[in-house]
Amino acid sequence: MLTILLNSAGEAPADILIFFGRIHPLVVHLPIGFLLLAVLVEVVAKRPKFQPLGNFTHYLWALGSLSALVAVVLGYFLSLSGDYSENTLFWHKWVGVSVFVFSLGCYYISKKQLKLPFYGKSLLIGLVVFAVFYTGHLGGNLTHGSTYLLEYAPNVVRNLAGMPDKAVPRKKVTVLDSADVYLDLISPIMDSRCVSCHNKDKKKGDLDLTTFSSLMAGGESGEILIPGDLNSSDLYRRITLPESHDDFMPSEGKPPLSEEEVTLIGWWISAQAPAEGYFTALNPDQEMQDLVEKYLGLDKNKLLNQQVEAPNPNVVDSLTNLGFILNPLMIDNHFLEANFSLSEHEFTDKASETLLLLKDQIIWLNLSNSGIEDGHLQKIGQLENIIKLNLSKNEISDEGLTYLSNLTNLESLNLYKTSISVGLLEVIPKLTNLKRLYISETMADSTVVNQLQQHKDLRIEFD
Repeated sequence: MLTILLNSAGEAPADILIFFGRIHPLVVHLPIGFLLLAVLVEVVAKRPKFQPLGNFTHYLWALGSLSALVAVVLGYFLSLSGDYSENTLFWHKWVGVSVFVFSLGCYYISKKQLKLPFYGKSLLIGLVVFAVFYTGHLGGNLTHGSTYLLEYAPNVVRNLAGMPDKAVPRKKVTVLDSADVYLDLISPIMDSRCVSCHNKDKKKGDLDLTTFSSLMAGGESGEILIPGDLNSSDLYRRITLPESHDDFMPSEGKPPLSEEEVTLIGWWISAQAPAEGYFTALNPDQEMQDLVEKYLGLDKNKLLNQQVEAPNPNVVDSLTNLGFILNPLMIDNHFLEANFSLSEHEFTDKASETLLLLKDQIIWLNLSNSGIEDGHLQKIGQLENIIKLNLSKNEISDEGLTYLSNLTNLESLNLYKTSISVGLLEVIPKLTNLKRLYISETMADSTVVNQLQQHKDLRIEFD
């Protein structure tokens, strides 16, 4: 084995070493558990009640030191891949070795029941605890980057660790014209999909994707991105390969980029891969604008961005007395769900009229199996903020359905077990935000459904 290690030092390591090295993240948790348990037993065994436990402490130190040795050897094998920051790797390796040495010393002292002067054993145990935690911290840096532990820490803690204050996060894009092509579109993809393996501390392939400049610098194989030349950009080639291909990225079983993310990166490269600038200034076609709006969540109902007033308590009480259950839907806004489906009351004209007094706040309305008739829908159709409406198991027909034509914010409409049919063809196209339609066990037939399915992004539940 020593011969293999020496031969691997000056050239690419043998595959078998990397294979064993990748077991390191699994094995490394064993010494942590054994050693911290040994420390706990050492502490509690000082009490008379737990003193008998002290007779077994040396077994824990033995298991801890032995598993630490295995972790050190496997960690060394993994380091031969050369994908890690040399400075961080150096300290991780040698502090890891110190864990083994210190724990072996604790084993010997416990086994021989030696008495050390000046709290020697306690100091040694303290060193074990410090070394375990510091080695784990460095290992986290190697895996996730040097800012991983303190990324979300208060600025006071970050400053004590020599880190700057947390960067002010970019404001959420609410208008397509304000989206920066790199900071709002490309950088978030890199951060979520690529940076865990390609950062300053873990440079797989000598590639760092944390910034635009490091991305453009490339890696051990040279440039990975050629602005304007999609076919010559290795980054794009790798993310579009079959997942079974050796060069496919992300590797190691990590989730692949979505179709939208791949398309967006390809478009950005073809547009000369600018480091900054507004997305719309690059003259994207309508299809790309639609994709980016969806990616940024700008295609969602803009109604939810509006602030509404708190509901009138008297109206809330009236609806409750009429049989409604009202539930708040947001912490920072006053949108409500009104549910009558569990009520033992009869749905009356007064109920529908009272609902209108909260037309700004009610966005979810559940009237399933509530005795709703066509006439009631005249008032329901005036609740223009409704996003989700459940009218299932009610005696309503195409005549009543026409009253819903103005519900342009509606995204979900449940008409299960109603008598609606061809009237859907007139009303549904007017519901421009509708995404889900439930029409199982209705009078609608497959011809109606086929015509409805021509509408973009509409999912129909029908059998």
